[in-house]
Amino acid sequence: MINTDWAKRLSYRSDIDGLRAIAVLSVIFFHLSPKRMSGGFVGVDVFFVISGFLISSIIYNELETGSFSIGQFYVRRIRRIYPALFTVLASVCIAGWLLLSPSDFVLAGKQIVGGSTFVANFVLWSQSGYFSVDAAKKPLLHLWSLGVEEQYYLMFPLLCVVLYRIKARWVMPSAFLAIAVASMIVNVAFVGKYSEATYFLPFSRLWELFVGAGLALALQRDLKASWEDRLPAWRSLLGFLGFGLLGFSLFHIEQDFPFPGWWALLPTFGTAMVIAAGESSWINRHVLSFKPLVLVGLISYPLYLWHWPVLSFVRAADRVQGVEFSHFLKTAIFAISFVLAYLTYRLVEVPIRQVKGNEKRRRGALWLLGSVSMTGAFGMLVVLTGGFPSRAPSAIVALDHDYGSDASRAYREGTCFLRSNQAAAAFSPSCLDGMQGGSPQPLVFVWGDSHAADLMPGFRSLQQASGVRLAQYTTAQCAPILGLVVSRRPYCASTNSAVLDRVRALKPDIVVLSASWDSYDVNQNPALAQQFLTTIEAIETAGVKRVVVIGSVPAFTNTVPRLLVNELYHNIKRPAPHRLSTSLLKPHDDTMLRATVQKAGAVYVPLFDVLCDQSSCIVTTGSSWQNVVIYDSNHFTEHGSILVAQHIWPAILHPESLVDQIRD
Repeated sequence: MINTDWAKRLSYRSDIDGLRAIAVLSVIFFHLSPKRMSGGFVGVDVFFVISGFLISSIIYNELETGSFSIGQFYVRRIRRIYPALFTVLASVCIAGWLLLSPSDFVLAGKQIVGGSTFVANFVLWSQSGYFSVDAAKKPLLHLWSLGVEEQYYLMFPLLCVVLYRIKARWVMPSAFLAIAVASMIVNVAFVGKYSEATYFLPFSRLWELFVGAGLALALQRDLKASWEDRLPAWRSLLGFLGFGLLGFSLFHIEQDFPFPGWWALLPTFGTAMVIAAGESSWINRHVLSFKPLVLVGLISYPLYLWHWPVLSFVRAADRVQGVEFSHFLKTAIFAISFVLAYLTYRLVEVPIRQVKGNEKRRRGALWLLGSVSMTGAFGMLVVLTGGFPSRAPSAIVALDHDYGSDASRAYREGTCFLRSNQAAAAFSPSCLDGMQGGSPQPLVFVWGDSHAADLMPGFRSLQQASGVRLAQYTTAQCAPILGLVVSRRPYCASTNSAVLDRVRALKPDIVVLSASWDSYDVNQNPALAQQFLTTIEAIETAGVKRVVVIGSVPAFTNTVPRLLVNELYHNIKRPAPHRLSTSLLKPHDDTMLRATVQKAGAVYVPLFDVLCDQSSCIVTTGSSWQNVVIYDSNHFTEHGSILVAQHIWPAILHPESLVDQIRD
């Protein structure tokens, strides 16, 4: 069934370690400088193929020789994966205690639990979404890929044992092909609508591992001669083609692409082609077997484990202490990660691998299993205690809060504030207020992205006194501009068309348009400004008498709570300042937006003038998280929304009204 000569050829391949090095270095370079290597994240896909190939090769060989044992397989996996994993998890526990705020520590605690139980991909999927925190605040974000691999390891050996007992030659490859095709179908079918789930979960990733497993099976079943001997003239060409696909993937695929999707075929098949070319092909022999590259490949696993926590905690220091994330610091992160990886390999992994005797190895595996479980128990304790808030000064704890959950509720996420993977049909009937009593009430129709949704709590607070009805039709990262196409937002254009149809049907008295205008280059792109002008004119043609455009909100270079914490660290005895300097803002200029609105005969309401004077902007009205006005860098809290609405509501309802500035 399987070529027993493969056992002789199943030896160490330095070129595969070189391929591992390219995979891990591409991931690191992407995380440090995504603009220079836009597709570096596909290094994970390279790892999937390599893992599928190597693990499958070992299992096939042991099945053929009658030496395969499920227990021994998992002992080997524990001895291979757990030593470095425990070292990193324990370090994250310590660093999190020292550096993270209580809410961030709770988030890390959940990731520690997920990482220790190999369900990190499910945990991180649950933490994804519009209101999820910045990726740099998730120190174990990268463990999602380890979770996918371990879930594969749980089922694949059992599947091989069952299929091997069926002696028909075609059963195993047919089963592998069926699983891979089914997984690929799930991947392609759902990547546009459920991008986070497709990225993190195993159902849409298994095909990549099965590509490696299928390649190993094909090579082992080559009864006449090895691939290298059958097609010697094609080996180097195959290696070059595979390497070219990898290079194209690393520099041309971007994170805004629907990935994995069809795009994942490039790095996956590129990797398979390089492996299939054999270690004697030109690329494998002269590039991938280059000794420094092989050295990096040998430590690629601990290097992968270390680089992201180091980067994440440096970012935490950046947020807390204001450390500049410079090129020098990026180089230092890489160097520190490399040193930690080498020390982990030399002082932790190698000694454990050198343990002799099956009984000692089994006992060692149990100790490793218990050690990693202890980190998971600590992570659970972090979650249950709320991140041990007694670690931090009370003034800082007072500002610490999970603002994202509050925003999700206040914005009505999923019903009237659609996620990027929801079409217009997902708008709930509750997005339009019903008639109250017998007398007609003016209808204020709010249309835009998250910067329209964050105004709704404030509008709601003033609604009853004003005697108006409200309609909320807002969509994540989709400005109210007809024909706007946004990467990875497949329903933006169709949703805007559907919302305009609602305007035509309802004929509201006032339409309020609000968005993060600078994010769509409305103030820099005349063509887009013209599209926006056309949108306003279409609303007016629909019979709307008053169109109000809310100007850009001040956007800070960091989250406001973090900037306030920075101020407190400089003088912990002083209360949090109510205002922050305008020097902490990103560049802002609404000139083109204002001109476009005025040309259309609509009303422009300048939010910037409401929140800021020439030197500072109001960010909180007290010392507690309940008093914060902006919860991230540019979105209002519920308190902030109510505060701002009180100052702009008159200008929305009455043409002659002017906005006034919020005072301390």
